[in-house]
Amino acid sequence: MSDPPLSPAIRWGLVGLGSLVAATAILRAESCLSANDRSRWATAWSLVERGSYQIDEIDSLRVRHKPSGKRRLRFRTIDKVHHEGHFYSSKPPLLPTLVAGVYAGVSSATGWNLVDDTEAVSRVVLLLVNWLPWTIALVVLAGLLDRHARRNSTRVLVLCTASLGTLLLPFLVALNNHTVAATAVVFVVAAVLRVTVEEDRCPRHFIFAGLFAGWAAANDLPALALVAVAGWLLLRSDRRRTLMFFLPSALLVLAAFVVTNVIATGGWKPFYAYYGTEKYLWTVDGQQSYWLNPQGIDKGGDSPGVYLLHCLVGHHGIFSLSPIFLLTLLGLSRRVRRAASPLLRLVGWTAVLSLVVLGFYLTRTQNYNYGGVSCALRWSLWLVPLWLVSLVPCLDAWADIESARPRRTILAICWSLLALSAVSAIVPLVHTWREYPPPPNPFQAPWLYRLMEDWGWIAYG
Repeated sequence: MSDPPLSPAIRWGLVGLGSLVAATAILRAESCLSANDRSRWATAWSLVERGSYQIDEIDSLRVRHKPSGKRRLRFRTIDKVHHEGHFYSSKPPLLPTLVAGVYAGVSSATGWNLVDDTEAVSRVVLLLVNWLPWTIALVVLAGLLDRHARRNSTRVLVLCTASLGTLLLPFLVALNNHTVAATAVVFVVAAVLRVTVEEDRCPRHFIFAGLFAGWAAANDLPALALVAVAGWLLLRSDRRRTLMFFLPSALLVLAAFVVTNVIATGGWKPFYAYYGTEKYLWTVDGQQSYWLNPQGIDKGGDSPGVYLLHCLVGHHGIFSLSPIFLLTLLGLSRRVRRAASPLLRLVGWTAVLSLVVLGFYLTRTQNYNYGGVSCALRWSLWLVPLWLVSLVPCLDAWADIESARPRRTILAICWSLLALSAVSAIVPLVHTWREYPPPPNPFQAPWLYRLMEDWGWIAYG
């Protein structure tokens, strides 16, 4: 038996809370604090103001920093390559191209430009690119929970986790690919469940699944595995509609990825595929590529075993920074499997995707840097919506315990794990560590990393 749906006041209150926190974080954050997002902003500016993907001009432009009054290389980035005598962002060009369109609209409507009005422009663009899609994703997730979670305690806990308890939250204040991909995954999951569980064969669900799966893959390359899994699940449900609607929709986005890459680079391979070549390792006019002598955590050097440890339960650990996702492991328990939730198949595929992604990055021994200076294991963030939905059958099964005391104890443990996860998500937005110069932002080491460093457990330099 299922509980009745959450009351509109609770549902919209939780969605509104997540939306408000995200908007507040964006409006109070300083822009362009990381080479990562500066690289994308530089491309967007160059496209709008110069009609080119070359970023030489803005990369070397000294801009007055209003808080300090000093002129500095506000848009200088290490995430660039040297190609045919010019600098280009090393990031795939599809997302910056679309952001350039948004920036052009904002600039036309307001008269602002990114160089002179950096904070105003970046905040408006981020509200449109990050905040609005994420708010819609929270609404979609709330509807999904009403349909597929049986207990209100599950619905509330998962919605609170999505709003405050994941490391997607701090990344909403920066122009990045991870929150964009993760938002797309919410829509993919909702569309696939409509077809495979609710047996709604409307073509729009196949189209949405294809478009957003392709968009997730275009922003986080390992999400190509999600395209394959979503396609397989839909194919088993309706072969004809999958081939007619899902496949062309996914291929449309992937074609846009390739076309923009060809326009920007002259070839189909994205620039980051040239890592370790002369495009990355350059010396030009006395300026030297950062990647000739990477510093700190970017040096890598950990063994595969140590890297795996820190990816799971260490300083960048999925479970140590977001312990709420330890509950997904309950999906292996007999109690959860006996509950026979229709979401169990999704839980299984989520486990497969997580292992595939983890295995892929474990093979990238030259990139053992945990995603660089970042408050999260950045390359795992697109999986967060899948982990959120995987919580549902686990929480539902344990909420069915008949005895009140164990049920209350389990619920208290769940909320405690959420509180610890929220600490990891909120600390980067409100706090920086001693002697760490940038203002609060997601491109700083996790709180656990800093503690381990203070205790002498790690030393990356």
